This record gives sequence, structure tokens and C-alpha cells, in this order.
Amino acid sequence: MNESVNKPLLGFFLSLVAAMMWGVLPIALKELLDSMDATTIVWYRFFVAFVVLLVWLGYRRQLPPLPKNSNRVNLMLLIAALGLCANYFFFSFSLNFVNAETSEAVIQLTTLFLILGGVLVYGEPFVAVQKLGTGLIVCGLLLFFNERLQDFGDLDNSETVGVFIVVLAAITWTVYALLQKRLLKNYSSVQILFCIYVVSIFVLLPFVQPGSVVGLSGFEFALLAFLCLNTLVAYGCFAEALNCWDASKVSATLALAPLFTIGTLKLIVTLNPDYPNSDRLGWLSLAGAGLLVLGSVLTALVPMFYRRRQLALSEAGLEPERQNAG
Repeated sequence: MNESVNKPLLGFFLSLVAAMMWGVLPIALKELLDSMDATTIVWYRFFVAFVVLLVWLGYRRQLPPLPKNSNRVNLMLLIAALGLCANYFFFSFSLNFVNAETSEAVIQLTTLFLILGGVLVYGEPFVAVQKLGTGLIVCGLLLFFNERLQDFGDLDNSETVGVFIVVLAAITWTVYALLQKRLLKNYSSVQILFCIYVVSIFVLLPFVQPGSVVGLSGFEFALLAFLCLNTLVAYGCFAEALNCWDASKVSATLALAPLFTIGTLKLIVTLNPDYPNSDRLGWLSLAGAGLLVLGSVLTALVPMFYRRRQLALSEAGLEPERQNAG
């Protein structure tokens, strides 16, 4: 085991902080969208993160060595950047149509899409636990939307539009994640994010209204500052957690993000019963959210289960499995 993967308590704490930050993210976004458009919000988040990483990487003399890598690698980096940029925009824009609980539930499809992408692109195994996790995710979504399924056939329904946009966000994030796995052979995760922020700033620049920040109230400006810090803190905690704990356990903890979204909104509605930006989920929908989280946790822990099984087979003198298990 890598020496750095030896601080499980710290790794869990950092993962939990990242899950909390990502869990409350759509709530803050939903509030700020009343005063600022999604493109401008995303642009400010990227710009602040870019400035901080520029100082950090410049100080450590670790700016990305773009000329040293092949055009093919840099093309993959560009596509990954466009994928994450689109993910940020689609997820933020979707909150014009749906509330935070719905967006956070549907974005859990990234888990399913990443599994399928890993199988198709990298030939990864599709083991029994993943099949169970996939089934739980699908059942969880059906339960979550149990009272709204019939509305999804109406393309004029705003929630249908919002859910479709979140699905696009999940797809574009999966493109980024699959490419990052290959890019980590040439760049560090921080260098990849830095390049993504640079590309995104220029891609979004023609569509932003940076002057709109002047008209924000004190509370709205605080929301924007929180969203910018969220980008840095959440990804920083996530990256550091990977240095302290197994990646599969970190991913499993991050799957708790929807619970923080739902729990925070339940608290807000309790304190302010007239709060408009909540779905006020019933018990069946809450059970569906629980199944979504459970399915995501199971699939996130699969790499650890699979490695242990392969190690056990190897120690027993048997040939490690090369085919899909299950």
C-alpha cells in the first residue's frame, strides 16, 4: 500500500467535507440564479479557481508541461476540459427548472454512466456488486420520481426539461472522468484542473455578464463567494482525501452528497415553511434517494472488493479472473 494511504480518519473527514460541499452546492446555486445567469456564475467559479491554482502551481513550479506531450494527449485534455465545462454549465442551468433535491438525485447517474464507460472504453469488469448497485440506482430513481413519472412524457413540462439537462450534465462529466483516467499518466490531477479552468474561462467568456456582480446584494455576493470557494475546497479535500485513503472508500463517502442536499433543505423548510425552492419529498421519494445512495456506495466500493478477490485467487494459486464476474 502507498504510504500516503494510511490515514483513514483524515481521509474520511476530508471526503465528508467534500460530500457536504457538493451536497449544499445546488441549494446555493438555486438561490443565486434569481440574480445572475448560470453561465456567469460558472465563469466566476472557474476564474477564481484558475487564479488560485496559477499562484499555487507557479510557486511550486509545476505548471502543466503542455509542449512536452503529444498532440493526441493535449487533444484529450481539451475534450476533457470541454466536458467538465459543459457539466458545470448544464448542472447550474438545470436549476432554473428543477429544485436541488431533484438535480442531486439525477446527477447520481454519473455513477452508472462511469461504470458503463469503464466497461466499454477500458474493458473493466462488470462484477456482481456493480450489477446490484446499478439495479438499486435505477429502482431508486423510479421511487424518487414516483409521483412525477407520468409528467415526464410532457416535453412542455419544465421539470422534464430540467431532468433532461441534468442527464446531459451527467454524460459530460462522465466524458471528463473517463479521459482524466488516461490523462493522469501525463499530468497531475491539479494540472488537469488548471488546464480545464483556462479553457473554460475562454470558452464561456463571450457569453458572460461579469458586470452583473455589481448589482448583487450582500447575501447574493456571499453566495457567489461561497460557490467560488466551494470549487476550490471541495476539489482540494477530494484530492487530499485520495492521498490519505483508498479511492473506492473516498468515492463511497462522496455518494452521500444527496443526503446532505435533502437534509439541508428539510432543515430550511422547518425553519421557513414558506421556502419555495424545495420538492418537499414524501417517504417513497426519500426511500428512493436512500436506494440511490446505497447503489452508488456499492458501485464505488467495487474496485476494493475486486482487488481483494483477485489477490485471494492469486494467493490460492489460481488464475485471476479476466472475464466479467457475476
